[in-house]
Amino acid sequence: MALLDTLRSLVAPREMVHRAAAANPLDIIRRLREAGVTFNGARDLYAVLGYDRDLSTAGFCDRYARGGLSKRIVDVFPNATWRGEVELIEDEDPEVSTAFEQTWDDLDIKHQIQAKLRRVDTLAGLSTYAVLLIGAAGKLDEELPKGSPDKLLFLQPYLGGGGGVLETTSRRAVSTIGLDAAISVLEYDTDIASERYAMPLYYQLHGADTTHGVQPRVHWSRIIHIAEGCLQNEVFGIPSLEAVWNLLDDLDKVTGGGSEAYWLRANQGMHLDIDKDLALEDAKNQVEALKAQSESYKHQMTRWLRTRGVTATPLGSDVSDFTPSAEGILTQIAGTKGIPKRILTGSEMGELASSQDRENWRDQIVGRQKGYAGPYIMRRLVERLIAYGYLPEPKKGPREYTVRWPNIQALTETERMAGAVSWASTKTQEGGVFTNAEIRDKWYEMTPLTPEQQELSKPAPPPQQLAPGEDPLDEDAEPVDGEDEDEDEDERKFPRAARATWDMDIPRGAEEMVRVLEAAIIAKNPDVISRILGMEE
Repeated sequence: MALLDTLRSLVAPREMVHRAAAANPLDIIRRLREAGVTFNGARDLYAVLGYDRDLSTAGFCDRYARGGLSKRIVDVFPNATWRGEVELIEDEDPEVSTAFEQTWDDLDIKHQIQAKLRRVDTLAGLSTYAVLLIGAAGKLDEELPKGSPDKLLFLQPYLGGGGGVLETTSRRAVSTIGLDAAISVLEYDTDIASERYAMPLYYQLHGADTTHGVQPRVHWSRIIHIAEGCLQNEVFGIPSLEAVWNLLDDLDKVTGGGSEAYWLRANQGMHLDIDKDLALEDAKNQVEALKAQSESYKHQMTRWLRTRGVTATPLGSDVSDFTPSAEGILTQIAGTKGIPKRILTGSEMGELASSQDRENWRDQIVGRQKGYAGPYIMRRLVERLIAYGYLPEPKKGPREYTVRWPNIQALTETERMAGAVSWASTKTQEGGVFTNAEIRDKWYEMTPLTPEQQELSKPAPPPQQLAPGEDPLDEDAEPVDGEDEDEDEDERKFPRAARATWDMDIPRGAEEMVRVLEAAIIAKNPDVISRILGMEE
């Protein structure tokens, strides 16, 4: 920490830099074009409204830790993206587990890979990038050695930020000070003929990973670089809180200032009117005693005042409602981040949100999984492990596998059921419009029933209707379903399905027995009910 404090002390304050730059016309033009400067430089909204112009990794982390809604903004996308179990599929047959698939599952269990990826995804939102360090044998500043799955030692997420000046780097990215991060870029590949041109060659670890004051270099092959929202280059992304930083300041002003105003107004003051004709023998001491009683009353140590010749009058005040102002700012934040408002302020899956909001949110997360988390996080790690032997290569090639994301449920069970019923009842003159297989796939994402499952799902035949008072076990009952009149006495006394219940020969016998019991109850026949329930021999 002493080294960090020393380095920070060498950085000139921003105000001094701006004053020194005043002599340079190009710097003056740049300053006039900064965000918040209007009326040709006559008005600086950032200065008037108290907004920060220069943001840093430390500022993002501080706000994430204690900024209330800020943590939610940073967490909501990574948490939704990595919810459930992400799978790597080489063979689509669910009964087959290839060496590639099994090794990945084993590594995931051993190193909690998916949890580490969620963490590094979250860290990337707190700065311009984050990294995942691959732990293996050898020195950090040397290329990752060839190995095997059992030689993978660890995977460690680090918060990145800052780095050397890159020509294609925006001014905003460079202004994010690397000293506030755990790792920064030390050197770039400047070879125009290299596949890694303008990409980091070496990183430098800071803070807890230093040894005797030495900050180790790390070779790029040991690092999975993760940055979301890259524009001009592949190194620096956009922190999650940057676009809404000013709005979060506004929210703090409204809610914090409103809460303080509520406290001041709700905590009523008191007017003590001392009678001008009151004779005070020891005026100074009595006034001090009255002040002490008032302070005790104010801080709720006592709830009474003892006075003589003094009138105590509470000072009333109005309490304003700042909810509409806060709601307006929340709406702007939700719109800026593309998060439905109820999902931003409610539960993770947005149970309180409308079905349309949940559908839109699901589409966003699926798009992020397939457009960002899959190619820029999962595949970068998997293909790096394959290239260096820590993961076996799929049989058809190092990229011949599928990243399968878990299903994100956007509809409630009630909404699914309503949709399935609506499809099932949709008919034309030719018959039903949707098949059972289509309904299962659309509303429940289930595969079609097999022939065996279809046979088991067929409804049982309706129970035989009995006349009031008729005994279904009557010896003189007429033959049922074409039974021979010459059947023995037991055959006539018990229907076959019911009799099978006692012998446990036919699985559906229990269902038939229940129907016989229901019929007996409807017919109010206590003898049959007793015989079925075993209450009578």
